[in-house]
Amino acid sequence: MSLDLAVVAIAAAVVVPLALLADGWAPALADRIAALRLWWAHGRHGRRTRRDAERTARELLRTCLDAESWEMYRDLGFVRVWGATPRAPAPSGRRPPAGVAYAYLVYPHRPYVVYLPQTTTLLGECHVQLAGLDPASPLTATDDVLAHWMALTGDERGVLAAAWTSTPGGEISRRRVHRDLWRLREWERRRSEATATVRGRALDGAPGHPRPR
Repeated sequence: MSLDLAVVAIAAAVVVPLALLADGWAPALADRIAALRLWWAHGRHGRRTRRDAERTARELLRTCLDAESWEMYRDLGFVRVWGATPRAPAPSGRRPPAGVAYAYLVYPHRPYVVYLPQTTTLLGECHVQLAGLDPASPLTATDDVLAHWMALTGDERGVLAAAWTSTPGGEISRRRVHRDLWRLREWERRRSEATATVRGRALDGAPGHPRPR
C-alpha cells in the first residue's frame, strides 16, 4: 500500500465516523489527512536519524573495545567489565571480603549489575547518572553503553562515589541476569572452542609440524 493510500485509510477509519456527524466534514477530513502525512514523514525521518546514530555509535564502540568485548556486545547485547577496586560494591550486608574478584554487566540504559563470576552470585545494581547526560534526551543504546563503559574503565572509584547501589533485581530481574550469565558462559565456551579449532588447523598446516596419525 502506498503512503497516500495508507494515510487515507487511517484518516477514514479515525475521522470519517466523527466528521459525518457535523457540518463541513470534508475540510476536517482534508486537514486530518494533511496532519497524518506530516506525522508520518516526521516519524520516518526520526527513525532514520536514530538508525544512523546507532550505526555510528556501534562503529565507534568497536574501535574502543577489545575484540572479545566487542563480540560480546554484538552477540549478547551487554559488556562485562572486571572490577579493579579492592572490594566489590554492594549494599550493606552483601559485600564480599576484600580481594574477591567481581565484575559488572553493562546494559544499555540500565544500572550496572555487580556479580561474582566464580559463583554468579548477584551483589547489587549500581545506579549512575553520568555528568553531562540528560535523562530527558537519552542516548542511543550503543552510545549509552560506550559512555558508561568509558566512565567505569576510566575512573571506577569516581563512578562508584557518585553512584547508589541497591539490592539485585530492583530494575533488572534476577531471572534475566542469571539467564544472561548462562548465555555468557555458553558464548565463552563456543568462542574458546572455535579459537582452539582455528589454532589446531594452523598448527596442522605449519611446516615441520607432524600431523597426528
